[in-house]
Formats: sequence, C-alpha cells, structure tokens
Amino acid sequence: MTIGAIIGLSLLTIVVISFVALICYYYKKARVISIIAGLMMVAAAWGIGAWYYTGTEAGKRAIKTQQSNFGGGIERKITVYDVEGDVIAKYEGRFDIEYDDDRILFDDEDGLRHIIYYPTGNVIVDEVAK
Repeated sequence: MTIGAIIGLSLLTIVVISFVALICYYYKKARVISIIAGLMMVAAAWGIGAWYYTGTEAGKRAIKTQQSNFGGGIERKITVYDVEGDVIAKYEGRFDIEYDDDRILFDDEDGLRHIIYYPTGNVIVDEVAK
C-alpha cells in the first residue's frame, strides 16, 4: 500500500474507533453491536485497500511510482530518436522521469538535469530488468 493510503486508512480507523467509543459510552445496550460494526467497517476498508494495491493494475502502478519516488528512481534505459529514426542519444541509469505533452525531464545519477523535447522525434523509455 502507498503511504497516502496507509495514512488515510489509519485516520479512518481512528474515526471509527472514536465513533464506536462514543456509542459505547452513551448507549450501553449497543456496545456489542457497535463494536462488531466498527470492526467490520475497519476490516472492510483495509481489505479493499489491500485488494486495490495488489489486485489492480492502477494499484500496482501506484506502488511502483512510490518506490520510484522514495528509491531514487527506477533502473531505466532511454533512447532518443530523430524524425528519420536515427539514434540521437542514449541514457542508462537509475532515475525518475517527469513528462508532459512535448518533453521529458530527468536527473541522471550524476545529478545532471536532462530535458528532452520530442515533438519532432521519439523517445523510448524502458525499465531495465534486474
């Protein structure tokens, strides 16, 4: 799970526990039911979160993005081609990439920033298998 999901689910757990504690304090007859309902809500929320981050491709991408952000990037190979398909430049190393409609930006392992504009060519970014 991502750090954001863990924080969100932890806050939800605290809110549910607080709500159940208030119900138990004010409505003594509803203690068992409110505790069971609270446990079911918390278990369902954490279960859905775990399923999302392990069972969906979007969740797996979120985990990969977080690992890249906190781990100094992903081992990658970047190849830049011109309009005719000739290789202009190649980069290989561990880095994180930002991109938009007309450029990619990354800092290499030596701390040098690279900005590649590609409206007239192609850029291929491959993750290198470990």
